[in-house]
Amino acid sequence: MNPVIPDTPTDILKARDLDVVPYAARVAGLSERLGIDLSVTVDALNAIPLCLPRDRHAEARRDIAAMIAGRNEVLRAELPHIVRRHFARLTETGRVEVMREAVAPAVAELISLLVGMPIGVEDTNHVSRIFSQSMGVARRKTLEAELGRLNAQLRATFPSSSARELGLKLSLMILGRDAMMGTFGCSLAAMAQAAEAGWNSLDWPDLPPRTGVPYIDRVANADVMIGEQPVAKGQPVRAHLADFEASDDPRLRLSFFGAGAHLCLGRALAMDSWRALGRFLTDSSARPKVLTFELRRDDVFNIPGTFEIEVSKQ
Repeated sequence: MNPVIPDTPTDILKARDLDVVPYAARVAGLSERLGIDLSVTVDALNAIPLCLPRDRHAEARRDIAAMIAGRNEVLRAELPHIVRRHFARLTETGRVEVMREAVAPAVAELISLLVGMPIGVEDTNHVSRIFSQSMGVARRKTLEAELGRLNAQLRATFPSSSARELGLKLSLMILGRDAMMGTFGCSLAAMAQAAEAGWNSLDWPDLPPRTGVPYIDRVANADVMIGEQPVAKGQPVRAHLADFEASDDPRLRLSFFGAGAHLCLGRALAMDSWRALGRFLTDSSARPKVLTFELRRDDVFNIPGTFEIEVSKQ
């Protein structure tokens, strides 16, 4: 069933009669129809607050919020060092593949600190496709195996943690990594295109100008009106968050991070990281020139697959 797409995404973010897409139930049904084991994928989806119905959502949000709060002091202390360590290449003469050399390792280190376990850049290569509705059987099997390896690593690192606690950590590794990689990669490309006179010529925005999460889907749990559009019970609706990229109003661009009960729990970390990156780069007179930029093929996230710049000095 094709989603209804209202003219104004904020109508969806504010609507009370919408609930999450039943991702776990869909994958469980697919597993049964195909006769393949996707139980690890189903368990992972059942741990992600974004995928949980209202009766389970609030408790999971509270627990993840507490998990993030418990790591805030460490994250804030390390953030300037992470930025300098991974983004210094963007201020040095030569060609830089920005995603591979800067964004991906920086985000991997941030998420590693957040969950308390080292995560390699390639550790979640297929896990990021967990929300995909167009994945083939072979990739689903690869995803299942990759999730199994991450689960085993989490159990070995946190042997006294409950399955639910491990599931919440896994959800941070999945959703937090991809959303941040996409937002930082796309936003950096926009900033680099405006910075040919030098990073220090930029008026660095307080909020990222692009989002790595171009849309969110919801399902109507009753016959409702979204703006001026009628939506039948069970009908999916889609809010195009990328529409906010064209807004000069920072309050609207904050909607990148959702609203209300589904406000992104990583918003503060993402914004702190973006501001730290701005402070570092705008202290440099190096001139970036975008050579190539192309999004990877992905039906969920906007994540650059290719993003190369050439840096010169004045």
